[in-house]
Amino acid sequence: MNGIIYYTKIRDEYNSKNMEHMIGEKLLEIGLEREFGRKLAFEPRSKGEHGKPFFTLLPRIHYNITHSGKYVMCLFAGEEVGIDVQIHKKVNYERILERLVPADMIREILDADDMEKAFFAQWVLREAYIKWTGEGLSRDLRTISMDKGNYIMLELEPGYSGAIWSRDSLELRFEYEDIILK
Repeated sequence: MNGIIYYTKIRDEYNSKNMEHMIGEKLLEIGLEREFGRKLAFEPRSKGEHGKPFFTLLPRIHYNITHSGKYVMCLFAGEEVGIDVQIHKKVNYERILERLVPADMIREILDADDMEKAFFAQWVLREAYIKWTGEGLSRDLRTISMDKGNYIMLELEPGYSGAIWSRDSLELRFEYEDIILK
């Protein structure tokens, strides 16, 4: 199965302007037209039980959008997918881990050689998983067994982590777009 990620780095003039959603929609628009010859404006969308959007009339085209820090990404595939990217920020790791992973994993992550990388790997894996399944935050992240489907850890610049979940293994193609909103 093939997956295509349209992505951008937010331009300096858009920093701190909360434009990530609009930029994600623009990536969706560009990718939908280039990959599938469809105009976003003419494709009705609905939301699943927990808010995951989908194309009402295009059941074979699945997408998922994520943004964090300077990255915005839109993943397209022929099956349900979930993608998450996260900038590494200093947080109360132990407190968040208590809500993120099973209790037996907390010490393992806190004692890892690169604790920050281990922490954010779990974060993006679990977020991508619930986006893939469409459960969203209705699911207790600690209960994700990670024994269904397939995941890919994205290779991003230092200070970022990213992951993708899908039922089948994906071969990814990346398309960079310099988004200018008019």
